[in-house]
Amino acid sequence: MPIAKLMKATLILPRTEAAQAVSSLAELEWFHSLPKGSEYINIELDNLLLRAQKLFQSIDEVVRVLGIPLETGVIATMFHGAPKGKTQFVVEDLEHLVSDLESKSKIIVEEARSLLNEHGSVKRSLEESQTILDALKLASSMNLDLTAINNLKRFHANMFIVNAKELPEIERTLEDLSIIKMPLNETSVALVILGTKEDSERIGKVLRSFDTHPFVIPSHLPQNPSEAHKLMEQKIKELDKKKEELGKSMKKLTLNISTKILSLHESARVAKDVLETMRKPGGTKNFAVIQGYIPSTMERKLKQLSKDWVCIIDEVKESYEEHGKEELPSLLTNTKYLKTFEVITATQGIPRYGEMDPTPMIAFVWPLFYGLMFGDLAHGLLLFGLGMLLRTRGVGGIRTWGTLLAASGAGAAIAGLITGEFFGWHIYEIAILSDIFHGVPFIGILQVSELTFDQVITVLKVSIAIGIIHLISAFVLNIRRNLKEGKKLEVYTHNIPILIMYGAVVALILAAIGSGYDIIGMFGVTDRVHNEPVPWITFIVGEWATVEVVAKISVPILFAMIAIMMLGHIKEERHKKAHGLEVEGGGIMGAVIEIIMVRTMELLSHTISYSRLGIMLLVHVALLVTVNDAYIYNVERGDFGMGIALLVGGNIGIIMIEGLIVYIQAIRLHLYEWFPKWYVGEGMGFKKIVPQMLYTNLLWEKKKKQQY
Repeated sequence: MPIAKLMKATLILPRTEAAQAVSSLAELEWFHSLPKGSEYINIELDNLLLRAQKLFQSIDEVVRVLGIPLETGVIATMFHGAPKGKTQFVVEDLEHLVSDLESKSKIIVEEARSLLNEHGSVKRSLEESQTILDALKLASSMNLDLTAINNLKRFHANMFIVNAKELPEIERTLEDLSIIKMPLNETSVALVILGTKEDSERIGKVLRSFDTHPFVIPSHLPQNPSEAHKLMEQKIKELDKKKEELGKSMKKLTLNISTKILSLHESARVAKDVLETMRKPGGTKNFAVIQGYIPSTMERKLKQLSKDWVCIIDEVKESYEEHGKEELPSLLTNTKYLKTFEVITATQGIPRYGEMDPTPMIAFVWPLFYGLMFGDLAHGLLLFGLGMLLRTRGVGGIRTWGTLLAASGAGAAIAGLITGEFFGWHIYEIAILSDIFHGVPFIGILQVSELTFDQVITVLKVSIAIGIIHLISAFVLNIRRNLKEGKKLEVYTHNIPILIMYGAVVALILAAIGSGYDIIGMFGVTDRVHNEPVPWITFIVGEWATVEVVAKISVPILFAMIAIMMLGHIKEERHKKAHGLEVEGGGIMGAVIEIIMVRTMELLSHTISYSRLGIMLLVHVALLVTVNDAYIYNVERGDFGMGIALLVGGNIGIIMIEGLIVYIQAIRLHLYEWFPKWYVGEGMGFKKIVPQMLYTNLLWEKKKKQQY
């Protein structure tokens, strides 16, 4: 059963024992808490939460500053791999877990902080020294001791570095004072301006108007600009060397502690999140009440963990009406392989509790769709290899997407065998592959490499046939869902008629194809008798199903279904009016337009939409043919290097660009054609109190004493 059966659990216990109860639920893991807070606090939980928050912040700071990714990216996973192995923590309760994390993280955090602080200090010193060096650079050619100038008793003297273009204006403004000029370069001039003590304010005001301030060398440096410049250059070299050494030490530390600190970070986050969720359980001042959902398989274990308190476990009804319309979480129980395709299901939404999970069907259909659109043995094997690489070396989401990519590649490889394509060449044109696959009956049965009219039509027929089956499955699933929800009127007057109506429309389309598109003549109103077989239908039901027979049967069935849907619409309107409900739509006329025009066109357009399966395959083949022709052309001209470059680059480009386009098209067929016909997807996911952990295993000591 893809969606687990749930039970509602209620724990009643003294508020002073809330911390122990939360620890027991954390050990259970499979507990979806109901947010029912209280005005009463638990000091023990609050103090523990404060410790967990401080612990997480300290570890998180180190992780962020060192730039350690919480989940390794795609490129890093491919070339280096994600951190492997899980750290195991043996714990008694949450307080013990927090204490254990505090002690184990202390040395790592302190070492990292010490190194980071030293690196930060060196970086700041380097920035300050660089600023001083930049200021000294202009005056570095001057062999002048500023101490003598600054220590004059009877006169005021300052040195300024000004733009050479501003010098005449400064001289005119201060023409009554002595100015010593020392050119530094083509654009800058050093000025030593001498005056009385009373002139100091005027000198400063004039130079500030030119955005110039007195040139001052920091007191801890020699007051000779040339000597100070040399000293700062030497200091910056030393600081650069030290910064480089510290950078290497940080990289080494990051490499050594990555796995450990990621585990500590994950464990601290889990402890913090659990305590934040459960810090204020409902109930009274003296008694706490904790409520939530558990899988039915966890009932016995919860009773064992909560044997010291009152534990009430109730069955959960599948329908909202029976359960008081309380939103129920959905816990998907797919196998490891099927779980991969839950990301596709999630694009539409999580199934509601009691609703059918579409993931198993998607797991079958997705590789089929992707493979047909991307059908090439070599390209499929490359995608499969890349997916398996990510699956093997990755963790978390990367591992999931790697599995999805591998499944898509496997589908493309199988489709490549059916189309007989290998990098755009036919398999039998390659000697090695010809020997390997010699005698395999299905190789190239859907050949499209020549792109002839017959090949194109065959591919499109197969695509439409797959689309028809996919849409019929949606109609059938919709009937199943409505029957389960008790909507019998909708089933008998809408769902079943539209399924039969769709079958009649498809039969008419196939009959038209079988008649050579003699739309009028296939109904027997002309002299020509159409005894031709109907594609697919004659093969399935027998030779009696000729074009004329199928066409004549389909029309009355089509109108009969329209009549039933009209009657159902009228009955539904009367029912709504009788209960005082608002009637939507344009009445009978609106229903006629919707059923005859809108529904029919919708069924046709959705069916035709599946032709993209074949069209994308044809595009894929056409691109490969173009690349291969370019390769042959350049090789025949003697430009072997250009030919190889076009061959390799073209294939890489096709895999990357069309691979993404095919993914989008496969998603689109599910989101716009399949899901809307039967799937609601408005559910809420089951949120474990302790989520799935990538780098950590929590082993509760009680598990050593008791076996569940």
